[in-house]
Amino acid sequence: MISNFKKLFSYHELLFSLTRKELKVKYRGSALGFFWSLLNPILVMLVYSFVFSIVMRLGIKHYAIFLISVLLPFNFLSNSVNYGANSIVANGNLINKIYFPREIIPLSIVLANLTNFFFELIALFIVLGIMGYKFYIYLHILPLVILVQFFLVSGVTLVVSSLTVFFRDLQHLIGIIMMIWFFGTPVIYPLSMVPEKFQFIMKANPMTVFSIFYRNIFYYVNYPEELQFPTLKVILMAVVVSLFVFFLGYFVFKKLEPRFTEEI
Repeated sequence: MISNFKKLFSYHELLFSLTRKELKVKYRGSALGFFWSLLNPILVMLVYSFVFSIVMRLGIKHYAIFLISVLLPFNFLSNSVNYGANSIVANGNLINKIYFPREIIPLSIVLANLTNFFFELIALFIVLGIMGYKFYIYLHILPLVILVQFFLVSGVTLVVSSLTVFFRDLQHLIGIIMMIWFFGTPVIYPLSMVPEKFQFIMKANPMTVFSIFYRNIFYYVNYPEELQFPTLKVILMAVVVSLFVFFLGYFVFKKLEPRFTEEI
């Protein structure tokens, strides 16, 4: 596996080139281009502020910030998996023409979505600054949280992209799986709403731990009485699960890779 990583690194220019291509394709023909990555989260926050603060009245102060602080990182996962699932099949012509480490294709999808995530965070920082949120207090934690989540997202994307080559119906199930994962993660509700006897199940989901960190950094920092970081045990479990998913995904991908050309 170490030799595979070395080979992957030697093709880093191709990886970045495909990442740029994915970003250009996404915004091709758009007048605003990358500015949509800044504008989208702001528009979403305005809509959710109206719906949940004025219409539904959940009683959570600044619900839009509460929601968007976790919705953005979950979208990083969801978009990477959804777009990455069909990435090998969609690039069949490229795979059949030249040799390169095939994992570059799904990883370029993940990096493109990570780039969008960074732009969305910039928009979030601007809004938080205007609203007086002291998100900068715990900002030093953010790179580590994103790094660990990157391994989780990459691992899942590698698995689904390789399996979809052999089971094309999987790409239709991904949406359902991601919807279940979404509602099984405290994105639209706080973890405290989950009965205590079920919280251990929720915490087995690494995205739950990530959601707690993101929400503490961006939202609960202004409400210190509710701010509570996960225990070291829970953090280590999330890190181990994320790394396990990444290495498992990479192993499965490389195991199935030799058969891609005959299946595409």
